[in-house]
Amino acid sequence: MSESEKKACPTCGGVGYLYNEETFTREPCNCKVAEYMTKHLGTEIAKAPTIFSSPLFELADKSGEPPKLDRTKENLHIKAAWIDLLSHLKLCLWPKGIFFNFRIVTDEKIKTVFVGAESFSQRAKNKREDMVTYNSLNDLLGKEYDFVIIRLGFLGHKNQAAPGAVKEALMIRDVAQKPTWIIEEPNSPFGYGNFTWSEDLQEYIDRNFKTVSLGKTEGRVFEPRGYAGAEEVAGGVEDVSASEPATRPAKRPVTPPRSSIPVDEDLVALEGKSKWRGRGSRPKGGGGPI
Repeated sequence: MSESEKKACPTCGGVGYLYNEETFTREPCNCKVAEYMTKHLGTEIAKAPTIFSSPLFELADKSGEPPKLDRTKENLHIKAAWIDLLSHLKLCLWPKGIFFNFRIVTDEKIKTVFVGAESFSQRAKNKREDMVTYNSLNDLLGKEYDFVIIRLGFLGHKNQAAPGAVKEALMIRDVAQKPTWIIEEPNSPFGYGNFTWSEDLQEYIDRNFKTVSLGKTEGRVFEPRGYAGAEEVAGGVEDVSASEPATRPAKRPVTPPRSSIPVDEDLVALEGKSKWRGRGSRPKGGGGPI
């Protein structure tokens, strides 16, 4: 359906704003808020099925009151399929509005920036001014970001710098006193053999992050990635414990890898549950995965 064929909002008639005769100002309609929030959150999160209850966030009983629960203020190590987490992220981030500055990055992105591959000096001279550059991990996820989500399991091969890079990123966030979530997906268990794993990084996460498990993986199959041997598993499996190498340390058991399921593209807005934050210019960029 084209833009012209879409039905106009019954509240504002498609204008996008509501005029307040008492204050002689105009307020954005819910349809305009939804438009801005979709750009801010990214379509993957914004179009996830809407939920109103989560162990990560609970809405306030009355408008204007702080949420009953908001774990975006904590450091969490979340074990969940990304497809399952999207609705929870939508619930957590939508009520915060377009001026809540967050970022989603992968361990591969952190490693790339850490080794200097995305610095200004590494860009072609005729493209430097037109491309986003990151001279350090501070540029990528420093204190200007209220909230950062790090997705593990995106390295295609072992890299000695990766565990140290992720640990440095976490320490930067710790010094800035800014919350971070680490996402471990069932198709890329974080343990011995994972391309980002090291015992030092594991110990740091265990000391500084609380673990939360979301969703059920029983009976589901996920495409394995991000660990030694993943490329040899065709089509995904539910249990590979019998084929694990004998040299794998017993103290670091690896959860059986599992496979991807399709993303639900239906957009269900949190209408009436969000509050417009601020006036004036539209927000810069979004918070989608990098």
